[in-house]
Formats: sequence, structure tokens, C-alpha cells
Amino acid sequence: MPSSTPDWSALASQNEKVVDGQAAGGPSDSVPPVQHGLAQPGRHRSAVPARRPLWRGRTSRGAAAATAAALAVTGAGSVSASASPVVAGTVVASTAAISPAWHIVKQVHAGDAGGFTAVTAVGTTGGWAFNGQSKPTAWRRSGASWTQVSFPGKSGERVIAAAASSATNVWAFTGGGSRSRALRWNGSGWAVERSFSKQIGGAVVLSRDNVWVFGQPYVPGSGLGSWHFNGHTWTHVTSGKGLEGGSGVSASNIWAFGGTDVAHWNGHTWSRTSVKALLPAKSTLNDPAVMGILEPSPNSAWAIGSGNTEDDGGPTVVLHYNGHVWSKVAQGNFGIGTDPLQQVSSDGHGGLWIPMPASGSRASYLVHYSGGHLTTAALPANDRKINVDAVALIPHTTQVLGAGFTHAYNNPGANVVAAILQYKS
Repeated sequence: MPSSTPDWSALASQNEKVVDGQAAGGPSDSVPPVQHGLAQPGRHRSAVPARRPLWRGRTSRGAAAATAAALAVTGAGSVSASASPVVAGTVVASTAAISPAWHIVKQVHAGDAGGFTAVTAVGTTGGWAFNGQSKPTAWRRSGASWTQVSFPGKSGERVIAAAASSATNVWAFTGGGSRSRALRWNGSGWAVERSFSKQIGGAVVLSRDNVWVFGQPYVPGSGLGSWHFNGHTWTHVTSGKGLEGGSGVSASNIWAFGGTDVAHWNGHTWSRTSVKALLPAKSTLNDPAVMGILEPSPNSAWAIGSGNTEDDGGPTVVLHYNGHVWSKVAQGNFGIGTDPLQQVSSDGHGGLWIPMPASGSRASYLVHYSGGHLTTAALPANDRKINVDAVALIPHTTQVLGAGFTHAYNNPGANVVAAILQYKS
């Protein structure tokens, strides 16, 4: 992406519910060297009531759902998805079947504690997804097939992030309670590379000898800080204190975030920039913060922020760095819990996919950002019957993998079926 924000042309997908009257697409960003996704537990309510309970509201899966929350984008009205046209009494076949759309490509019945929590793509035909809320399992992608592979998951943990730089350098990061682990696939098996006494919140994988992990700020596992792995040893990097997640394109060009700051790694130290003025305004019952970041190319980075309003969540903002300055490019009033948003992924042509997992009794959304506009995607199940928790771009394509689960209507704790999704034609 060039150093200035491009003038994107309008592009609306028939498979999205356009809430501001249009959606836009733009020129391709270069594919990042790593597809990564991460997820945090929610902050303890006694500390900051605006954020969600532990593990994205999974503790309240069985709660009854409230009325579906409306999505509104600042200064715009709502437009419903249209039905198939009728001409002279004859129904004309919808083009949805041949248009890009989200499909469920793998389902696993793993009980009510099941659900895919992290996903990463490796090349155009490979990838990994991780299932389970109590003892994780690993599933390997080979083209259209997904096969379970032996994985040293422990009772009481789940995979909260996955990333890869090649087929023989795939990483999974687990969490549970106050402890966490970093595991690596070397092409033939999984092994534990490091255990931590505090909780991992996010990670960046650039190569076999360049891996970063960041802590999460929520009790009981807060205080990990930032750690770098050079292929042999792990080093605590003090200038990265308080950072929660990141994304990078090279060893000297990584972006991370923490609270209301974004931070840049130049190969030697982390330097911070406050984006507080670009986030929703602070009030009595909210906790504005950056919730995720993505760097698709050397002179372009995206940050997702939230007002974290108590009970309602949001509003959500999209910030963009054009190589010189950060600016706010979109805002949407999502009436759902927006913690976490670290699973943001490129869409392969200048936009973003942003999961909005259900929290408590609220509906789940998968949001698409393109050309200054936010839209909700049409999913292969009612938004009261599906959660998409993680997304990952398939390199060199506009196809995207998704991870989550389907469940009983308005009851994320019943009839749970783990699901892998794919956005494709």
C-alpha cells in the first residue's frame, strides 16, 4: 500500500448487509509474512466493568439472549439485504451461490465446551485450526480436507493465538487461568518451546528465529510483558511493558498496542504513540482502548479500537497509519461486547475482516471494513446461532479462514458444534 491512503472505489458484496448504503474495495495490499490471530480473556469486572468476562463471555454461554443488537455506522442509515428478484411472476435465481460468501467447511462435535478458537493459514492450501475450551485439539488443513493431528494440549487451557511463517514453523499459544505456553510445529510434530507463569495475550511470528509474545492486562494472568525469541533463547524486552498484541512485516518493522497507545519496533526498541484522541471519548461507564492491530505492508497499518461501553460494548473504530500519521477512517455503533478484536485479518484487497464474538446474551457479528465503511457479513447461520472467533487470510488470495462454533438459538452453551469457515467463491 502506498504511503498515502488510496482513493478506493465502491465495491459492494451481495453477501454483506450494507448498513451505510455502500461498501468499497481497493487495490491489493501486499500479503503479510504471517497470518496471525489472537484472543484475550476479558478484564476482571472489579477492575474495569466495561469489558467482558473471562474468555469472551463463554462463561455465560447459557444465558438467555436479549433483542438482537442493531449495527449502525456514524452518519448512515440501515439497508436490508435484498431477496431474489421476481420478474413476471417468475423467481430469478439468486447469484449468491456464485458470489463470494462464507461457508462452513468443517464441523466437529466436541461437546458444549467445543468450538474452534484460533486459525492460521499456511500457503494457499495449508493451515491449522484449534478446537476446545478445556483440552485443545489441533486440525491440519490440506486443500479442502481437515485432519486431526496429535497435539499436547493440557486440561484447563485453550489455544488463544495461532501463527505461521512456513509449513514447518507453525506456532500455537495457549492460555488458561494464570499460565500460558508457546508450542511449535516443526513439520513432523508439536513441541513446547516455552511455558510462562503469566498469560499470553497476543503474538507475532516472522520466522523460526523471530517470534514475539505479549502479555494480557487482565487478572489473574496479567503482567507477562513482552518477550522475544531468537531461535535459541527468550528475552524479556522491558520497553514493551504493557503491550498486548502485535503484527509485523520484518524484524525492524512491527506494530503493537496497549491501552490507548500503539507502539512501533524499529529493531532495537519500542516507541509509543498515543491514539487516545482517535478513540471514542472517555466517560463514566466505558474504557476506550485499542483492541487489535494489523500491519499488511511496510507503510500501512490498521488498529481496531473500542469504547468498551459497559453492557453494550462499542462503539468500534478503525484507525489507519499511512506511513506518516494515524487517522480514524470508520466508526460503527455495535451493540455487542467487542472484547477481543485481536483476530482482525486482511481481506486480501485493502480491507479487513473483524470478528465480533457474542458476549453474554448478545448476537455475534463478522464485520467487514472496506474503503471507509463497515458492513456486517452474511454468515451460513443466523447470528443468534453462530460465533466466529478468529479469522486468517489465505496468502496470495482474497479467501479467508474463520474459526468458531454453531449453537442453539440464543443459547451459546447448548448444541455446540465446532465449525471452520471459509470465505470463497
